[in-house]
Amino acid sequence: MKAVQITKNGGVEVLNFTDVEKPIPAQGQVLVKIHAAPVNFIDTVLREGNMPPGMAPELPFIPGVEGSGVVEDPNDSILKKGDKVAFLGVIGSSTYAEYALVDAGKLVVLSSEADLMAAAVLPVNYFTAYHMLKNVAQVKAGKTALIYAASGGVGTALIQIAKLLDLKIVALERRDTKLQNALSLGADYAFNTTQENWKEELKVAVGENSIDYVFNPVAGNSVKNDLELLAPLGHIVIFGFIGGMSDFNLMEESVKYFSKAPSISFSEIYATYFNDYEKVDKGLKELYQWLDEGKINPIYETMLLSNVKEAHQKLEKGLVKGKLLLTND
Repeated sequence: MKAVQITKNGGVEVLNFTDVEKPIPAQGQVLVKIHAAPVNFIDTVLREGNMPPGMAPELPFIPGVEGSGVVEDPNDSILKKGDKVAFLGVIGSSTYAEYALVDAGKLVVLSSEADLMAAAVLPVNYFTAYHMLKNVAQVKAGKTALIYAASGGVGTALIQIAKLLDLKIVALERRDTKLQNALSLGADYAFNTTQENWKEELKVAVGENSIDYVFNPVAGNSVKNDLELLAPLGHIVIFGFIGGMSDFNLMEESVKYFSKAPSISFSEIYATYFNDYEKVDKGLKELYQWLDEGKINPIYETMLLSNVKEAHQKLEKGLVKGKLLLTND
């Protein structure tokens, strides 16, 4: 079968589109014919070899952590050949390929009418957003949420689900074109953080100390802004460190806002995946129900699996709108 294989770490040049053996399912596994394999930021980190020790698959490996497709070999499971499925897999799930092995218990069976492209977008991005909103922050209707990188994959999912949950949405981006995209998705306000006075504009438009929830994949020094804008009893959820580490003491900075009694949480979906998979299963099933009902509308673009190098470059340059999917045809 055709697949993308990495035999050494490095830049996009190490992504080899080649022929490999079709995998054979072991007990408890199902062989899935992959329809769409999403490209995630973690795929680029794995490619470069920058994962913490013990977290990366051994070389050589096929990238990919999620996907959608059709059951090819149910292997004595309760599934049937031809079932449409989607899944969130572990790091090293090898979805950049024509076929992949998935634990039968980790597959979500979709309706026969399901759009496999849209379905592929949900496991990482939409479950990340769903988990932060419903499980971590436990948001309440009528409150206000601040969303960083609002036009990105998780950002668009956050906007759509936050609207379903009746939140007011304040979007942050670094390009005016992306601000317009966030507004078109349903954000109530949008601000360009490269503008020096963006916080003052936000305070005028939305109100002082008006942000009840913050969803922040940037971290670094941005948490200072979050604490300043946060409403009393507000909740900051950090789910990434795109901007690196901070150069200030978080405890000292938080104490300045002690009277607000702020909460700061960290969200990492694999902590939940490995320690409370029931939440993952429940969340994914509700998300696919919403998809069938037309309540969410995944944003994505596609490229052929053979163009994987260009796909990684596009993601790393921040040029992807929503999710980038690799397809086999």
